[in-house]
Amino acid sequence: MAETKHLAILVSANGYGHIRRQILIATELLKQNSNLRVSFAVTEAQHRRFKIEIENLGVRAEAVVGVTEDSVRWRHDPNSYTDANLNGWESELKSNSPLATADFMMSDNLVGVLETRPDTVLSGSFLWHEVISAHAASNEACRKFVEREINLLRTCTPRMICNADLATPAVLSLTNPVLMPWMVEELLGSQLPDLDSAKNNQRVAILVHGGGTRTLDDRVRTIAELLRENGHVVYTDLEDDSMCFDYLDSTWQKLGVVICRPGVGTATECVKWRIPIVLLHDQINVEAEFVATRLKQLRLAHECEFGSTDSEVPSLIADLLSPENRVSSLAPFSSLKTSGIRDAANFLTKLWGLDRNF
Repeated sequence: MAETKHLAILVSANGYGHIRRQILIATELLKQNSNLRVSFAVTEAQHRRFKIEIENLGVRAEAVVGVTEDSVRWRHDPNSYTDANLNGWESELKSNSPLATADFMMSDNLVGVLETRPDTVLSGSFLWHEVISAHAASNEACRKFVEREINLLRTCTPRMICNADLATPAVLSLTNPVLMPWMVEELLGSQLPDLDSAKNNQRVAILVHGGGTRTLDDRVRTIAELLRENGHVVYTDLEDDSMCFDYLDSTWQKLGVVICRPGVGTATECVKWRIPIVLLHDQINVEAEFVATRLKQLRLAHECEFGSTDSEVPSLIADLLSPENRVSSLAPFSSLKTSGIRDAANFLTKLWGLDRNF
């Protein structure tokens, strides 16, 4: 009988896109390799949100909660970044021997692990120093973080699994990028949106989504109220909203448009369900703005001057939801390759020799 190998997956504390992607990759890895077990290092918030999904992976998967709590994330106040909340997770990892000494290590997208585990495979489509560098001149902890991350990347040149359409210039130049198609959970034939189906004309609900940074909450609320006044069914990601989005597949299938600050996780869900995107810009978020530019180039996203007139937003939404425009607005989604989860698992299986352990 083949020896069981242990994979430790470190997940950035920022939002839910990182952990969602890793659960999907781990699901495929466990399906392919009965000689593998997986530990997810996650935050308390991530565990609350994805506890059931991790438990559904069975006895070969576990959550290790709290290790990555003090890891880099978006913060509203640049002065609040400290060495402790940027890098504190590293001492937690070192003190957790089962994680630190796992046979394989994957990190989404915490680069500091390369200090002790240069064999780590990174995952993600951006690097945190691209974000934190905006504060390097005014915050010493940020300056040191940026310098150290760049040095580790140049020293180790780690493999980094990334979305080929969304990978940032730093990912392409400082890592050994493993370019993947969109990392979309495969749908059953009955779940796939049909461009010509009358059912698509019934997908008229709207999601206004500001993202986990919470910097756009006021704008989300204003836009949602405007659209509701115009008779639309509108969900938001505001926890105190009576129409707070539940992220269930059945609710995604009701959506005809998503208005969002386009993090990679939200953009990936829109690709999965073929939902046109209207961009909600966050100029200080360099990663989201890069993704926004790429989504426009791919013709998946549309611009709207929020706040210019009360009529422009409802007019654009009406155009995107209209049956006569539906096919043309969804056509760009059909050309995208969406096998990234399976392709990533295949790559890792071969890299780690899991297919040779039987």
